[in-house]
Amino acid sequence: MEKAFEYLNQYIEDGSIIGMGSGTTIEKYIPVMKDHIDRQDLSVEFLSTSLKTEKALQNLGLTVIHDAERVDAAIDGADQFTGNCLAVKGGGGSLMREKQVDYFAGRLILVAHERKKVEDFGGVEIPVEINQYLYRMTGRLLEATGAATQMRMAGGGLFVTDNGNYIVDCTYRTVDDPGELHQELVNIPGVVETGIFDRHIKEIVSFNEQGFKTYD
Repeated sequence: MEKAFEYLNQYIEDGSIIGMGSGTTIEKYIPVMKDHIDRQDLSVEFLSTSLKTEKALQNLGLTVIHDAERVDAAIDGADQFTGNCLAVKGGGGSLMREKQVDYFAGRLILVAHERKKVEDFGGVEIPVEINQYLYRMTGRLLEATGAATQMRMAGGGLFVTDNGNYIVDCTYRTVDDPGELHQELVNIPGVVETGIFDRHIKEIVSFNEQGFKTYD
């Protein structure tokens, strides 16, 4: 993991605006990145994909902004990924903000343990963020696409995202075309965003205990 994190530091440049993702891998990377910034005396601003990441950045004295004219690069984790740079993200519930920041970035780099690599997304839980209003009806329309669905729960109730929405985890036996599935889902009234990342990923950094490799 350490070597992979050092590799990621090349994207943290002086004067840059960096999108910073969420999840356990990103939480471990942030202090490493902070040391790099301090050693190189860099001036960097950050857009965060979640409130938790925003707090982690601010706790280390890093500058977080909420709007920008550009995003030079985004570094994020992945729940699952393929060797041809497709990914499913949003397991932590931040998929809408992740999709915004990551897709606006000039370069999107994902980092994940090699055990998260899959051949395809058949049998993979795909998070779908939906509006609270009429959420049961939206859920039935998701089921009609062939998905086994499960409302995301937390603390004895329905999980609520940073943007005040619910999450439905959708699982399909097979996913022949992730991009086509994403489009079908976002066309459903009440669906805000999906966790399918079918384009724009520049590179995936996959690590294990011995080192790392990249997919692009």
